[in-house]
Amino acid sequence: MNMRAIIKRSVPLTCAYYLFDDWRARRRLAAGQLETNSGARHAKLDIDASLAYVARVYGDYLAYGGLQHFSGSVAEIGPGDNFAVALRCLGAGADHVHAIDRWVSRRDAEAQRRIYGALSEQLNLAHLFDGAPGEDTIRSLTYHAGQPAETFFCTCGLHFDAILSRAVMEHLYDPLTALDDMANCLAPGGIMIHRIDLRDHGMFADHHPLTLLTLSDSMHRRMTRGAGRPNRVLINDYRDWLERSGLTGELTVSRLAGVSEELDSAPWTALDKSAKYRALACVRAIRPRLSAKFKAMTDEDLAVAGLVLVARKNIA
Repeated sequence: MNMRAIIKRSVPLTCAYYLFDDWRARRRLAAGQLETNSGARHAKLDIDASLAYVARVYGDYLAYGGLQHFSGSVAEIGPGDNFAVALRCLGAGADHVHAIDRWVSRRDAEAQRRIYGALSEQLNLAHLFDGAPGEDTIRSLTYHAGQPAETFFCTCGLHFDAILSRAVMEHLYDPLTALDDMANCLAPGGIMIHRIDLRDHGMFADHHPLTLLTLSDSMHRRMTRGAGRPNRVLINDYRDWLERSGLTGELTVSRLAGVSEELDSAPWTALDKSAKYRALACVRAIRPRLSAKFKAMTDEDLAVAGLVLVARKNIA
């Protein structure tokens, strides 16, 4: 058995590794080293798989928001290693897209050119490029590399008709304050759509799926503050935020604890009963070990492992 496998079998050893790795991440950030393998979704996909993934993500945004297309100014948080979703927004009528990312996902420039070329041919998007399709030739796209969402929205002085993210909010250090700033940046009638993954992203893959919630706040913070690992802001926190935000919106559930399959996003009451039963049993199996603040939560809230937050700013 190799050393990594030995570490993964032990929760204390796994925590010790993440303490060390987070220290390394903070040193890299301080030195301006922004490259990361995180978010490199397209690195292992062929062209057809990449195009299918982009179509699914873009289609999800439209479906969640009840939209036909995006228009005006759009902010995409955490685009990862490809701007194809931004390109889809521009191709369907958006005027400008701002892509915001704390880190810069490693990418193969030639592979990215092939994706943009295929997408351009598939959807007749050649007019969106200054020259041959490529990351550096996309018109009306501004990439804010190394700019965290927590600081971008409180300093940018811009207004957006849509703010989008997928599997990003769980990595922010202070997502609720960032949401306040996003709400302030929404234009009247603007919409924000966030698909949020509340799982531990493999941190404790060989253990109970809610092991992350057994750690003290101090330990969790020291393991995650530099590397951007999951922040433990759960559905009850997002519900409270939405109620005080002044926006009109809803939360739906996309994943459940201990249930491997992804769900069609829906309110808790509309979810499959057998899936809810499995998730609630998963929660009850670890409840005695949870840290105090999570013990105070309901089984139903703890059972939610993924959600979609949609919120609109009313037109005055």
